[in-house]
Amino acid sequence: MLSFIERHVIACLIGAVAAAFLIYETSVHFFAYTGDAYVDTHVIFVAPEVSGPLAQMPVRDDAQVEAGTLLAEIERTPFALAVAQAEAEVTLAADRIRTARAAIDESTAMVAAARASLDTALLQQSRSEALSATGDISAEALDTVRRDASVAMADLEKAQSLAAVAQTLVTVRQAEQAAAVQTLAQANYQLSRTRITSPAAGRVAPLTARVGDYASAGKPLAAVVSNADWHILAAVEERHLARLKPGQSVLFTIGSDPWRLHWGTVRSISPGIARAATETGALPYVPLDTDWIRLPRRFPVLIDMGAVPQQQPLYRGADARVLIWF
Repeated sequence: MLSFIERHVIACLIGAVAAAFLIYETSVHFFAYTGDAYVDTHVIFVAPEVSGPLAQMPVRDDAQVEAGTLLAEIERTPFALAVAQAEAEVTLAADRIRTARAAIDESTAMVAAARASLDTALLQQSRSEALSATGDISAEALDTVRRDASVAMADLEKAQSLAAVAQTLVTVRQAEQAAAVQTLAQANYQLSRTRITSPAAGRVAPLTARVGDYASAGKPLAAVVSNADWHILAAVEERHLARLKPGQSVLFTIGSDPWRLHWGTVRSISPGIARAATETGALPYVPLDTDWIRLPRRFPVLIDMGAVPQQQPLYRGADARVLIWF
């Protein structure tokens, strides 16, 4: 049998556990706490659009950069030569168009001359046929005049065909010029892409590339941790979702400054999550297991950090702790 003291101790323990549980269940109606949170911002992976050896990299690790700051430059010589060649092709195409238009002028003159010759031959044929009716011209002479008219007609048709060919050649040369202009524009664009600049203000993550390395198009060369959108990404248990709203006040601490409380606000609440890590799509996945303990479902909540980003340097991925007031 338990003594009075033992029963009293057990009753106190049970009462304390029950009171703690009641206090906890009551508190969730007023605030939500999570230690599963971290500081986040945009990380921009900068990749070249053209390939080539790196000629210079003027930035250093953790350097503060502005939008447009030169991060690296690829050797320009091959791209400058391509521009010069494309410019020569454009000039050559323009010369070919001028030559083709001169051929049009020449063929137009030939058509006019052939038409004049045909008119003369037809007039001569008409006169000869009138004289033949009165016997004033021999049959052989009439045949000669008719043959001359047929030759003049053939010469006109030939001149007209040459004029049509000349006009077609101008169209072809104009198409070649348009293609050369596009090639020049592409060469100029590729030359401009040898300069790799920061797309946003921020800090440069540790670099792995060095001058002389071969940079491949589409392969990230550097990463810029943006200053534009610092926030905390907190995983909040689903039991709190009904009371969570954008704009609610938040108390938080960050791992780089753990003993100072800061005020923030709820920016947004994820409308859904992936149920499994293998599920494809744009929804975030929040793991349920921490070692051997299975945690409740949690949803990502974005928290604005107020004036903190302007007051001190922040580090993406740093731990944070969040207390949201309802």
